[in-house]
Amino acid sequence: MNQNPDRPAAPSPEMQKEFEKVRPQVVAKWFDEMQRSGHVVLRTSVLKTVLFALIAWAIVAFIVVTFSAVPISTWIPFSGSGGGGVLQFLLGLVFVVGLLLFGFGALLWTFVFPVVRPRMIVSWWGVQSIGWTPGGAFTLFSAPWASIVRVDGMIVPTRRPFPPTLHVVLTAHASGVQRAPWIRVRSKGPTVVYGVNTMLRGRRREIMAFLMNVHETVRSQRDDA
Repeated sequence: MNQNPDRPAAPSPEMQKEFEKVRPQVVAKWFDEMQRSGHVVLRTSVLKTVLFALIAWAIVAFIVVTFSAVPISTWIPFSGSGGGGVLQFLLGLVFVVGLLLFGFGALLWTFVFPVVRPRMIVSWWGVQSIGWTPGGAFTLFSAPWASIVRVDGMIVPTRRPFPPTLHVVLTAHASGVQRAPWIRVRSKGPTVVYGVNTMLRGRRREIMAFLMNVHETVRSQRDDA
């Protein structure tokens, strides 16, 4: 067990594979931009947004067509002639839950993301995730590097045949974090764990490597001061 939260633990075999796939030229390009302008803006990927919206709408359409083509009595167990069993009832519940979840996702990726346009600003000060409304920009999550304890990655397993996915996470002292009320974080004692927006433009492993690079540079400069 890693006893010092400020000291990164040795990467797992899965994380080591992610590091080996990082394209150094991409991380170097972002870091050069940091050196020139003092910040890098990682914007929401239009391609990812469109792709997720299309998938969500396709699933919603499939569920709606299925409900339209199958008599209602099929989903009601023991309803007499034409009634379904418990299995059909449970399947109907799964479809209803799926309709709610993917319907919400479809609306989110079709209307909310294009308007709010979430983005992450990485600077020598720290990390800021912001959105936009007609009234101006607002903060989703913000923390200075002085409060950020660790930049890390988390491999999340998924259902077959989909491969596990990488999520970039920031661990920061709660006292130095500013966030919108609806932004979820995981509390770990005096620190909170924030998951970086998965819809940002660029590969997650390279965003993780870039954030680690900047964090280590800022820490080294602070130690030398």
